[in-house]
Amino acid sequence: MTDIKEFNLIDVRNNSTIINDLNNVYKLWGYEEVSPSFINNIETIKGREVIEEDEIISIVSNNSLCLRPEMTASIVKLTSTRLLNKKRPIRLFNSGIVFNKKQNYKNTFKFKENLQSGIELVSYDTKFPEIEVINILFDAIDNIHLIENCKLTLLVSTTKIMDLILLNYKNNNYEAIKKCMVNLDQESLNRLKINKNDKTILKELLFTRGDPKNIINKLKNIYGYNNVIEELESLFNTLSKLANKYNIKIQLDPTFQPHLNLYAGIVFQLICENNDVKTIIAKGGRYDELVRYFNPNEKIINGIGFTISIDNLRDLILIKSQYKKKVLLLFKDSSLLDKGINEQKSLQKKGIVTILHLNPCNESTKANTLLKEHNCTEIQWIK
Repeated sequence: MTDIKEFNLIDVRNNSTIINDLNNVYKLWGYEEVSPSFINNIETIKGREVIEEDEIISIVSNNSLCLRPEMTASIVKLTSTRLLNKKRPIRLFNSGIVFNKKQNYKNTFKFKENLQSGIELVSYDTKFPEIEVINILFDAIDNIHLIENCKLTLLVSTTKIMDLILLNYKNNNYEAIKKCMVNLDQESLNRLKINKNDKTILKELLFTRGDPKNIINKLKNIYGYNNVIEELESLFNTLSKLANKYNIKIQLDPTFQPHLNLYAGIVFQLICENNDVKTIIAKGGRYDELVRYFNPNEKIINGIGFTISIDNLRDLILIKSQYKKKVLLLFKDSSLLDKGINEQKSLQKKGIVTILHLNPCNESTKANTLLKEHNCTEIQWIK
């Protein structure tokens, strides 16, 4: 079963508008466009365990290749090969389709293609590159004008919090506890044979999420003041100010973990709520270990980025008015064709969309029919 995107003309036009608007924002921040190949080496994806193998669409004629399930791995690999000598940090943006599959009923698979846009910031010699990336995300969404009554929430976590929570369980139900916490599975957690006091703390953390300051204070009370909490506190001091500027709510969720295995460190999702319907419009995070994997000799081992789902965003934006002067050129005598061609070029140089009907037209009824068929705003007769 294949989820094929068969867009109508309006969807295609809107997709192009959104991507162009996003690209313009990225360029203003000094990012350069890159276009990763549609074809990936499957061993690269599997070797770094970026995505589960059963979600990869392999190419039948060559089992060592697959359609790209995401773009970050390819882009980071690029920074360690062709861009190896490029001055750091490397700021790149991209847009395009990614492909994956999910198991459906009766051992069948559902194939999906998703249109996305995003950025990657690699090897930035600063403690919190997250500040630049999340600031750009806020700026990008602000510039594409969401429809009214859209409430935005940035859901943030870090894999380091989960490491902190699981620190004492490496030899005692580690994977089971992690699964319970990530899936918010209180029932399975209750069945685990672990210390009663520990279980109480885990159950309390299971549904702990909300204002970063409050959550950090709660973590301090449980685990004391340590490097993980100290870094979180410093980061959120800045992020909270940025979020207030864009009227975006920030929520810290210690149990939130990303689907893709490439992230380690800060992970986040931007969620839009409209008419009680929540939609994930962007997601991202840090992938320092991915940078290390492709280039162990990289001096500045860090990387972070995000992707915006154009498919999810398309129905949530206020599309600019598409009304624009569009001229239909008509002539009554075929001898006027050359003059019509010259007039078409003249109008196009002025930025006016112009269609020249190549056959003579002598009837006003026919002319009005052609006007509607070509979706033009006016007729100009060549004389």
